[in-house]
Amino acid sequence: MIPKITSGGTSFKGAFQYYLHDKGADTCARVAWTHTENMWTDDPEKAWKVMAFTANARDRLKEASGRSRAGRKLQKPVFALSLAWHPEETPDRDHMVETARKAIAALGLQEHEAVLVAHKDEPQPHVHIVINRVHPVTGMAGNVRNSKRKMSDFARLYEREHGTIYCTQREENHMRRQKGKSTRYCDPNIVQPWNTTVAGKDYASALRARGYYLAQGDSRIVVIDAQGKPHNPTRHLNISAKEFRARLSDLDLDRLPAAGKKHARVRAKTSAREKRETRREKEARREAFEDLASKKIYELRHKHREEEAGLTTQQRMQRTFTQERLANYYDLQKKKMEIAFLRKKIRQARVWDRLLGVTQKDRDLHRAKVQNYRSAHARYREKMSHVENQQHQSLAELRARHWAEANALASRIEELRQTEGGKDKFLKKERGGWKADLSPLRTVQPPQDGKDLEHARIKPQSPSYPRTI
Repeated sequence: MIPKITSGGTSFKGAFQYYLHDKGADTCARVAWTHTENMWTDDPEKAWKVMAFTANARDRLKEASGRSRAGRKLQKPVFALSLAWHPEETPDRDHMVETARKAIAALGLQEHEAVLVAHKDEPQPHVHIVINRVHPVTGMAGNVRNSKRKMSDFARLYEREHGTIYCTQREENHMRRQKGKSTRYCDPNIVQPWNTTVAGKDYASALRARGYYLAQGDSRIVVIDAQGKPHNPTRHLNISAKEFRARLSDLDLDRLPAAGKKHARVRAKTSAREKRETRREKEARREAFEDLASKKIYELRHKHREEEAGLTTQQRMQRTFTQERLANYYDLQKKKMEIAFLRKKIRQARVWDRLLGVTQKDRDLHRAKVQNYRSAHARYREKMSHVENQQHQSLAELRARHWAEANALASRIEELRQTEGGKDKFLKKERGGWKADLSPLRTVQPPQDGKDLEHARIKPQSPSYPRTI
């Protein structure tokens, strides 16, 4: 985590004009969400007016709370800072709000009015915090001394608490402070070339190899870094300007480009490079997202077909067992054999049996046996029909559930596809295990086009079932 504190300001309107809109525009596409603290409104457009009113009414608040109005007047009631997470981290809104509250408490301003504005225009998740230094009840100005040290300690403890140290320089500075040493930051890209060279031309070449350049500032020679930001080299090297110029005596300092022009060229070059890198990273994330989406749909289909095949096999075994049990219970095979025997006996009856009426008795018995068999077979068919209907209903419910799961997965993927944060969350879950939104699922054939979700959606099957009897 990187906390950054601004120099403060006098106008809440100007601060919120910047934080609630895109840079240099009236649109607000970069604003992800907003949140207010210690105010009765959640509307940021009303919140800044409330904060401005509180700041202007500080004298009346002091009188109402019995505080003295003496002392230096507060010139800058606007106190703003930002909390930025590492691009690998994907904190949700609740976590960012809770962390911001802890940061405000670390500054001792937890009772003051504050507005949180999260932006999505950078690869790293970050939230801006605008705090009113005037207490809404007492009218007293909040103490913001040593706020940078407090935020540095807060960020250091936060990273230790969450198990990953992203800013090693902060840890080194903390150790130096513990030993009573100075913690002024010196850019190694400026210091190391100076320590390994003896001539000004060699130093300039070593800087260029690292993407840094010498340039003419307004009153001194400056170093332009890879992002186009000017630096005072004497501060990083801890030497005097005279010593620095003596080392550069073999360079024609008058031919160095102006810092403003060099800054603009470097910034333009850096901006173009960053845009290309951003496009490549975005395309890589999109391709990885589509591959994972195709994989989940593939796995879902395979799971559904396995479930349906398992249910079909189980129902087939149940039908076979029920048929055998009912056939044994109603003695259908025995009854059929008795009817066939009587039919053959009647057909092959002798004349003497016909004359004595024996054959007529066999016909009456055959007729009774046939009637009994038909009655038993009807009950057998009724029982089997009941079993078949239950099986058809179970299969239909399974297919309906599969269709609902397929549509839910497709809708979830389409929802995640619309936002970059959703794609990153999707990819992080795959790396760390599928825990919540998308559980592990399985399929038989991969979709024809993994990049087109419409081709990958599972279509409902027609309710046609094989005849069981």
